[in-house]
Amino acid sequence: MELYCETCDVVICCDCTVRTHKDHEYDFVSASYTKYCQELEGSLNPVKGEIEGLKKVLSALAEREGAIRERGGVIEEIHQMVEEMIAVLRQSVTDAKLKVLSEQTKSAEMTLSLPFGVFLRTGSSQQVLRSKRQIMERVSEFTAGINVEELHPKEKADFLLSKDIKSLNHIGDIIIPSQYRVNKIDRITPAGNAVSFSLSMEAPDSSLLSVPLSSLRCSLVPVGKSDQPIHTTVTTTSTDPGVYRIQCNPSSRGKT
Repeated sequence: MELYCETCDVVICCDCTVRTHKDHEYDFVSASYTKYCQELEGSLNPVKGEIEGLKKVLSALAEREGAIRERGGVIEEIHQMVEEMIAVLRQSVTDAKLKVLSEQTKSAEMTLSLPFGVFLRTGSSQQVLRSKRQIMERVSEFTAGINVEELHPKEKADFLLSKDIKSLNHIGDIIIPSQYRVNKIDRITPAGNAVSFSLSMEAPDSSLLSVPLSSLRCSLVPVGKSDQPIHTTVTTTSTDPGVYRIQCNPSSRGKT
């Protein structure tokens, strides 16, 4: 028969109770097991609560990791969108410079097309002498209105990117639905079974909002309450930042 010595915290035999464990507190192993098993289970209850809390923390960390990975994709798309906007700005600057140079070229060509030189080479001596005063007056009028310095190219063919911190801070602003307005830009264009149209979103300061396609969702809600929303495809163009092309295959006429 085995006994459990509570004083020494060991399992002993009957002979030990009169020798090495004399006057110690002891009980049958089965009784001690039942007693201490209940105590151990009670002591584990706080640990179980901690385990449940750790499981929730691990779940939250996993969700956060997924959100960070997804956000990384969104940031990459924002970078691509900014590159497209820079390309459009470069083209706009180039077009503006070419327009100024074209106007300067036309002005210079008009000045060079004056007929006085031709008249002096082809006219007779009498004609030149009779027209001398008139020619001098005309020359004075034209030269008074011409500034050669103004005909020099005003535009340079370089382009420097200025990183305006104030502008960069506006990339990624949080705009709630009540703060922006959706505008349909053109008419609905049918193409076979599909239809398409363009729209834009304006911020409170009337500037166009540009968001990554992964963060943009658009659906058409039919007039009938029982009809399901119509799935749409949203695309953008590099020439019009902030303008989105909506295309869908409606089964019935609806409204946005």
